[in-house]
Amino acid sequence: MLGVVVGLVIAWILVYLAPDLWFHHLQWGAWAGSSAQAQVSLTFDDGPGPDTDQILNVLQEFQVRATFFIVTERLRERPEVLERLIRQGHEVGLHMTRHVSAFLLTPWKSFAEVTRGVRELEALGQRPQFFRPPWGHVNLGTWLAAKRCGLTLVFWSVAPDDWKPQKRPETISHYVVQLAQPGSVVVLHDAGGSRERTARALPAMIEGLRARGLEPVPVAALDRERSEWRRMWNWWEIRFTRQWDIESIPNSGGGQPILRIGHIRYRGPAVRLSSGRDLRRGVAMGEIHFGNPALAQFSGQAVSGLRALHKVMTALSDLVQWLDQHESYGDIVVVGGITLLDAAHTIEKLGFQHVPVRGWTKWSMWGYLLVLMIIYHRDGWRTLRRFRRLEPVLLLMDIDTLRERFGKTHNAKGARTLTTAERQP
Repeated sequence: MLGVVVGLVIAWILVYLAPDLWFHHLQWGAWAGSSAQAQVSLTFDDGPGPDTDQILNVLQEFQVRATFFIVTERLRERPEVLERLIRQGHEVGLHMTRHVSAFLLTPWKSFAEVTRGVRELEALGQRPQFFRPPWGHVNLGTWLAAKRCGLTLVFWSVAPDDWKPQKRPETISHYVVQLAQPGSVVVLHDAGGSRERTARALPAMIEGLRARGLEPVPVAALDRERSEWRRMWNWWEIRFTRQWDIESIPNSGGGQPILRIGHIRYRGPAVRLSSGRDLRRGVAMGEIHFGNPALAQFSGQAVSGLRALHKVMTALSDLVQWLDQHESYGDIVVVGGITLLDAAHTIEKLGFQHVPVRGWTKWSMWGYLLVLMIIYHRDGWRTLRRFRRLEPVLLLMDIDTLRERFGKTHNAKGARTLTTAERQP
């Protein structure tokens, strides 16, 4: 009896848990956008439905092309929607024949649902390239059917949960604009319930993305991220950002945000800041995070250190403006964060002072930040050769010093003027 139970558990792991973990949660082999170009993809699941036309009206008004993952049994009731999707230049992918989780289907039933959906779209003149299973759930049959039909799995990196009734349009649009990065795939819904909120969220969403220099395109138009490791790390990072409510600071120069910030309580040692302020545990702090796609760009540029410094100066000015507009950060007395910098003396010229990081925090942060260097730095694993120069440091700056140096009237103290060659993009 015990052997039977063990066998069933192993079978369940192999047929359901392992495929979902590997292909859905880690997104191995799935299509994901590269951070090399300032584009994102808006995708819509579950349709067509009663609100699909309203969503298409908004997309047409803003001249945006998107990707729609179709439930083919719903398409039978509204075949005219497919004609409009094609006419407006949208991309059609497969969601499934029915909207059923792979966890509720046997592998062979999942296989049949996928292959039947492909045949139905082909009968209407559309050969799908992309496939997103309902809820993203994958079992062994789902994956085998996708391989058999030549479909590429597409999941998402930004999910504003627009399907939840309590989500307001402004909440949906703000969430997407804050979390989207170059290459992001945003999952929205045009059926499966009332989607009027989604339609009303789209104008502010599209305008906000474009204000950040991000242009919405169909999935196939995204440059594909070739690094499986970077793709998986991006998946984890977006969930970290969501869990800890990290905000992206809009880049006034256009393109992806360079800085992100979170509201925390300072947990480091007592420090006297250069401004004379005594910093103690428990005070409100703005914890700065660097946007990793931006760091990847820096590492790939000539004279990258100087250009990065100039971009960080601009980003700190953007941060001051952003803080002035967000009352929830009005109580912070210091900004900063832990980083690996072998140019700490240069950073100090911006007004930061560094505090040594010791103990478990030092070694855990060293490991975490070294992984980031390996994934995002142009030298990859060769970064390990710089081991002795990479030391975790806590960078801190008094909030008044930040405003004095990088407010509207700041003149970039301590920073030299860039040459003409260095200003070249």
